[in-house]
Amino acid sequence: MLCDEPTFLFQSVLLAVMEHPDPIDRGLARLFPHRTFRHGERTMTIAGLIRDADQRPLDAPWWRGKQVSIIGVDLDGNFFLRHSGGAVLYWDHRLQTDTVVAPSVREFVERIE
Repeated sequence: MLCDEPTFLFQSVLLAVMEHPDPIDRGLARLFPHRTFRHGERTMTIAGLIRDADQRPLDAPWWRGKQVSIIGVDLDGNFFLRHSGGAVLYWDHRLQTDTVVAPSVREFVERIE
């Protein structure tokens, strides 16, 4: 039996999604039993993550760096940002500073405990 084109296209898209899942989707699946991210001496409790499809470039008067997108927030209201170069930054509102916490979103998600 031959597959009709829409069914074949759906199967191809489904296979592509399974082979290249959004790292944030994997992080969301793990988030509630695993909500802690450690960087150096600091421990952050993640309040939420934003899926790749829902991320938009950050447009805020306090941000002066290169283009970033918010990918998450911690319980203190600080942001995890995906830098245009791929690294994940942690923006601390109180200190008004950003710190690279992971070289990629994939590694960031893998380090959530």
